[in-house]
Amino acid sequence: MKTTKLLYVALATPFLLSGCASKEEIKFPFDASDVNFIEIYHYSVPGDAQEKAVVEMEDVETLYDSFSGQTISQGNPEDDMAGGTTTSFRFNLSDGTDYEVVYTYGGGKSGTICFLTDEKEYVTSADIEALWKECDSEPRDVHESRLPGNPCGLEMKPIAGTGLMPGHYIAQGYDKYLEPTIDLYADKKATLFYSTLSSDLPMGEFTIEDGTLVLQDEMFDKKYTFVIDGKDLIFQADKSAEIPRFEENTLRDGTRFVYQAEN
Repeated sequence: MKTTKLLYVALATPFLLSGCASKEEIKFPFDASDVNFIEIYHYSVPGDAQEKAVVEMEDVETLYDSFSGQTISQGNPEDDMAGGTTTSFRFNLSDGTDYEVVYTYGGGKSGTICFLTDEKEYVTSADIEALWKECDSEPRDVHESRLPGNPCGLEMKPIAGTGLMPGHYIAQGYDKYLEPTIDLYADKKATLFYSTLSSDLPMGEFTIEDGTLVLQDEMFDKKYTFVIDGKDLIFQADKSAEIPRFEENTLRDGTRFVYQAEN
């Protein structure tokens, strides 16, 4: 997550006209190759939300292609969305931005789909919720502060005892758009993206003690340590799990991560 309420990046419109003026087909303003990984969220009530992460390129391409050609139209849905389910997607792009889609289904013939970057809502009969069910990734509980669109209107506050804000931090001194990144969340969770050539995506809870932040990867039981320097984070390789060496943009010891206030 690049902070819940700072995600409305200025991209092109999320679709192109196809056929008559009342019907359109989804066409994203980026290619599947531009996606680093995808986060999928699903809930009936934000407090009970779950998350799946799609990190393998083959799976990213499959999910991306599942949207292509789906029909949408302007207008109001035939069914009441109150009490329905929400399935949302955050496409984390290689240029450092992300792109969010929120789909709500009330149990009838159609649902609503909102492209948050365009701040417009449409109606679709496509079963977008099925993409959550078809994803093989293991679901995990997620704090509502991480949901696309900030559905609860949560206020952004510094992480207790630090000058750090929940949000997106970018490594300094790397090729533009290829920088390692770390995302901090309000529920004391974090995600580290340390190389564009690796599908490994360390994520889990972080702790803060004696001026350091330690991310404990839930899947592989590895830890990654950062010195807190004011509002920045500095990577400590000697107190972290080994980072595989792929190319120059792989995370290096002493790298400074700087908070990105807006995408």
